[in-house]
Amino acid sequence: MRTLIALGLCLSWAAWAAEDPLTLTAVKDTTLQPGVTGIAPQYWGKAEDLMIYGPKHDNPNFRTLIEFDLKDVPKAPVRSAVLKLTFFKMYAAAKTRQDIIRVHRVVRPWAEVGASWNYSLTNDEWINKGGDFDPMPAGGAYVFDEQSGDDAGKTVDFDVTAVVQAWQSGRVPNYGFALMNTDGDSKTTARPFSRDAKDDAKRPKLILSWANPPKPNNNWIKPAALKPLGTMPQMRVELNTPTLNQAHLGQNYKAFLNAKGGMAPYVFKVTGEVPEGITVNPSGLIEGQPAKAGRYTLNVSITDDARHSGSGRVDLVVAEAAAKSGEPEAAKSGEAKTEEKKSGALQDE
Repeated sequence: MRTLIALGLCLSWAAWAAEDPLTLTAVKDTTLQPGVTGIAPQYWGKAEDLMIYGPKHDNPNFRTLIEFDLKDVPKAPVRSAVLKLTFFKMYAAAKTRQDIIRVHRVVRPWAEVGASWNYSLTNDEWINKGGDFDPMPAGGAYVFDEQSGDDAGKTVDFDVTAVVQAWQSGRVPNYGFALMNTDGDSKTTARPFSRDAKDDAKRPKLILSWANPPKPNNNWIKPAALKPLGTMPQMRVELNTPTLNQAHLGQNYKAFLNAKGGMAPYVFKVTGEVPEGITVNPSGLIEGQPAKAGRYTLNVSITDDARHSGSGRVDLVVAEAAAKSGEPEAAKSGEAKTEEKKSGALQDE
C-alpha cells in the first residue's frame, strides 16, 4: 500500500512538472554604474527599476544583474527557461536600426546592496570591472527596430534554457544573469522594472517549463547566433598563506589557511607532513596539540566555489614546549651558581 501511495505521489508530481510551467521571481537585482567604485549613490539594489544603456548613451554602459533561486526547482532538466522583463522605459535615439540586449551568465557572487562597477561584494573586487561573466551569451533579444519609439510597458523575452540546465546539473554555480547592450553606436535607454516594483506583474520572471515550451517571439535571439563578448575572467586560485605561526609541543595551536583568486568560499585539503595531533579542517582551520617537534611542509590543495583548483606549500614549525613562567630564570640562576663553584674550585687548586 505504501509503495502504491508513493508511486501515486511520484506520478502526480511528474504530471505537474510536465504540464505546468513554474514561474520564479528574482531574489536580488541591481544596476552596475561605470565610475562608481563603492556602493552606488542611487542605491540601485533597492530601486524600482534597473538600467541597461548602450555605449554611446549620455550615461554609457549601465548594466543589470538579476538572480533567481533554483534550490526548490525539480531536478528534471527543463525543456525551456525564459527570462521575462517588463520595461519601465525603452527609447532609442536613432530609430533606423536594431539594438540587442545580451544576457550572460555571472560567474562570481555579488551583493544586491554593495555591488558596484568595481566591487562584487562590499570588500571583494570584480576581477574585471563591470562584472565577471561568461563571454558566451546565454541569450539575447532585439529591443528596438525602425518603427520603435518610447516603448514603455513593453515585455521582452530571453531564451536562457542552456544556462538553467547547466545550473540544474551542478556543472556551474548559479550567480544569476548580467544584461548589457554592447552595440558599438547604440544610444539606447532600457530600464526594466526591478523586483522592488510596486506591481508584481512587472517584476523580472524566470519561467521554467518541462513540456510545451513557448514559441519564440519576434525579438528572441538564440545564444548561438551571438558572438562571444570578451574573455572569461582570470579564475586562478592560489594559496595566500606565506607563513604560519610557530606551534609548541603539547600545547594548543590554532591557525588558518587563506586563498586568493577564484570565487570564495574555498575548500582546503592538506597532504604530506602533517604533525601528529594536528588536524586541518576543509575550511582551512589548523588546530590541535602537536606531539612531535620539527619542521613540517604542508602541501595544500584548494578548490573554489566554481570548482577551480589551485595548490601551494607552507611550513609549520613545532618547537619544544616553552618553559613555564619563572622557570627559565631559576634554571639560569642555578646554572650560574654551579659555574661559580666550579670556577672557585679551580682557583683554590
